[in-house]
Amino acid sequence: MHKKLVALMCVGVMITITGCGASNPDTTLVSGTVTYDGEPLEGAIVSITPEAGATGAKSASGETDAQGAFTLRTVFPDGESKDGAVGGNYTVRVSKIAAAEAPDDGMVDPSEGDPSAAYEASVSMMSEDTENVGPENLINEVFSSYEKQDNWKNQVSITGPGEGAATATLTITLNDSGEGSAEVK
Repeated sequence: MHKKLVALMCVGVMITITGCGASNPDTTLVSGTVTYDGEPLEGAIVSITPEAGATGAKSASGETDAQGAFTLRTVFPDGESKDGAVGGNYTVRVSKIAAAEAPDDGMVDPSEGDPSAAYEASVSMMSEDTENVGPENLINEVFSSYEKQDNWKNQVSITGPGEGAATATLTITLNDSGEGSAEVK
């Protein structure tokens, strides 16, 4: 009797973990372009984040190519990813970060002097550079902020596929001055 009870509990746990055929919500294919000072913006990350209190909406992101074109992709908590975005109200963010230099592997060539002096010099250099904490943003930082801005109209609504929309175009126009807009068509 005890073995049967344990076996039933194991089956119940397995069903709970794997689910009963439940799937993630459908997405609307969202693609678009980003221009910065009238030119296509290459290598930028476009992300959309659900507005506070939104239910069902999920963050999505994509990277721009040489023409400034991108397609958003949603990654769900279970690891599945789908092109597009779940319907909802979102805040748009755009950032373009400078490529990081390859870090020094920390290895010291024993033929090049005192290893402890090299270590002390590297620690000293790191502690002196407290202003530059992260990578440099190559476009106006207002576009990567989570806060609402006066000159950056970054609130959009995406209609879900269940509401009749299979595709949407997100056009993002940015200027070095910090003015910009994101529009869904």
